[in-house]
Amino acid sequence: MGDMGSTVLMLVLMGAAFYFLLIRPQQKRAKKQAEMTNALAPGARVMLSSGVFGTIRHLGDRQAIIEIAPGIEMTVVKQAIVKTLTPEDDEFEYADDAAEPDHIEREADEVDEAAEPNPFENIQPSDFNDPRLTDAPADPPSDDVPGQNTQK
Repeated sequence: MGDMGSTVLMLVLMGAAFYFLLIRPQQKRAKKQAEMTNALAPGARVMLSSGVFGTIRHLGDRQAIIEIAPGIEMTVVKQAIVKTLTPEDDEFEYADDAAEPDHIEREADEVDEAAEPNPFENIQPSDFNDPRLTDAPADPPSDDVPGQNTQK
C-alpha cells in the first residue's frame, strides 16, 4: 500500500506543478492580453505580433486598421496587437507636416540635376502590343502529317 500512496502523491505533485508552471501563467497572460485589447482606442501606438509598429486609425469588433507609415494603412485582427507602446518605446517619429532640413532639400535638388532621364517616363500603350500580332501572318497549317505518304 506504501508504493500506491507514494505513486498517487507523486501524480498529485506533478499535476500541481504542471498547473502552477504552465496553465496559471498562460491564463494570466491571456487575461492581460484581453484587457489590453479591450482598452485599445484610435490614435494609440501599438506593436503587432509581427514586430510592425503602427497607429490605430479605426477599431472594429474583430479587426483594426493600423497606419504603419504616413498614408500607409493595413487591416489586422485585434489579436495581432500584442503591445500598446509608450513614448519611450518609439525610436522614430513620423510627422506629415514636419519640414525637411535645408541640407536634405539641397541634396535632393543636386541629385535631380545629375540624374539620368527615367526610361519609364515616356512609355506609350502601343509599347505593350504583342509583336506576334503585328508580324506577317504565318503559313496556314497543312493537313500533311510528316512521315505519312500522301500518294496513293
